Amino acid sequence: MVPNELPKTTAETSNDRATSRHEDVLSFIAAIRCADPDIRVETFATTNEGRALPLVIAGRPGVVDPRSAHATGLPVVFVMANIHAGEVEGKEAAQMLLRDLVSSSRKLREEMTILIAPIYNADGNERIEPDHRPAQNGPPGGVGIRENAQGLDLNRDFMKLESPEARGLIGNVLQRWDPLLTVDLHTTNGSDHGYALTYAPPLNPDAPEDIVEFERETLLPHIREQMRSKHRKEVYYYGNFVNQLMPEKGWHTFDSRPRFGNNYAGLRNRFAILSEAYSNLDFRARIDVTYEFLHEILAAVARHGKKMLRIAGRADEQIRRGRLRKLGVRFEKKAWKETEILWERCEPADDLAGQPEQPGETPLHVRRTGQIVPVRMTDYGVFAATERSEVPYAYLIDGAAQQALDVLRTHGIVVERLVRDTPLETGQFVISRTARAETAFQGHYAVTLTGKWKRRDETVPAGTLVVRMNQPLARLAFYLLDPRSDDGLFEWNFFDPMLEGKTAPVRRIAKPVPLDAIIIGTPDSALRVPATEVEA
Repeated sequence: MVPNELPKTTAETSNDRATSRHEDVLSFIAAIRCADPDIRVETFATTNEGRALPLVIAGRPGVVDPRSAHATGLPVVFVMANIHAGEVEGKEAAQMLLRDLVSSSRKLREEMTILIAPIYNADGNERIEPDHRPAQNGPPGGVGIRENAQGLDLNRDFMKLESPEARGLIGNVLQRWDPLLTVDLHTTNGSDHGYALTYAPPLNPDAPEDIVEFERETLLPHIREQMRSKHRKEVYYYGNFVNQLMPEKGWHTFDSRPRFGNNYAGLRNRFAILSEAYSNLDFRARIDVTYEFLHEILAAVARHGKKMLRIAGRADEQIRRGRLRKLGVRFEKKAWKETEILWERCEPADDLAGQPEQPGETPLHVRRTGQIVPVRMTDYGVFAATERSEVPYAYLIDGAAQQALDVLRTHGIVVERLVRDTPLETGQFVISRTARAETAFQGHYAVTLTGKWKRRDETVPAGTLVVRMNQPLARLAFYLLDPRSDDGLFEWNFFDPMLEGKTAPVRRIAKPVPLDAIIIGTPDSALRVPATEVEA
């Protein structure tokens, strides 16, 4: 029951026929602030079309900024929604959660600080049309689009940071507030199965093993059991069938690269949960299961938060002590376990004949039967490294690489500049082959480098950029800077103008040596939109 003085969402007031527009979300937040002055709001970014992106802060009285939040010693949990503006359930559920945090679930604010960004892709959200995402079951009033106003998929922009939304999110939320857990709310766009919602932890094996292990063995199984026992809903790890008509071919997760938000958070030594409401459910059911899942996540953090803080702290300390030895640069999906997956039996739609693009894939058209049956199959839900590289003491970057410098600093990575010419033993990456993608993705022709590291004595010139790998974001720095990385700055063309020679413009120092270098600004002054307090 919603108290009379508290607002309702657009979905609620429209009887689930419409979803919130940007102004609706801002009005909802303003009404919440009137009801509870302890709720604070920051603008963490401004979109290409000038829309302010709100970050709502709900914590104990006196929690007004990251310093006061972390001074409590409590977890900080970040909930983001609407990164794909056609997947709108999270936006509605996040507003409902916010309302609970000033009413029925206010006690959660004694256990943690909760940050909510309910409308991340605000520009895409305003392009609402009834014919968007036609396979999705409502709302009849339509939804927005996947991309932002630049035509970028924001859930592919976590590494290259080409959108103002991503730069503000990383600089003003993930870097500034340093949430222990990030929850990213989506809606499925794939197979027909029997789960009301699917989820994923960080999938990249370069994330701290203890973080991923705790999510898979403790946190997510607990949440799944609560969803089943309290809400009578089945949830499971995200996946798709290779062939909807032949489920025995297996259940496959998506992608390990950190361009995806849940994988990116893992490289920051933090927990993440991707949430995917099932698109075949009706709009209200998708909102409800997302809302219930959010509540169970927060209840699980209240129960396990202290241990999660210790695990994340150990991951940071491992790096500070120089215990990060070798990480993966390229990966492949592999079998995780044999299990029963809830499959919706489907039939070939002969009247809509179509052939799959690849042998074994689902035909282009199938007919759903509504019959849900458990089928034993392999869950291909994890990844393993196919190529690894040593983690050095430091990377050296050509001082002219200004674009790379800007991105590194926006991520929060500490970058220094050599004060004087310095004789050093370095590792240079000698390129044997440069392969460029034939088709563009997100406006880029991906570059793949093949080669080997070779030792060389040289005098490194003053002005060279230095990234030491004893800083907490070393996993992320490694992924961005290693020339063979499958999602780094080389892959995204940042170093293209410097690839004319046979050596990559990023070198490495294997062991600690004295370096006369100064920090270029600080991570807090990286190129980002300053966080601003919103007037009540």
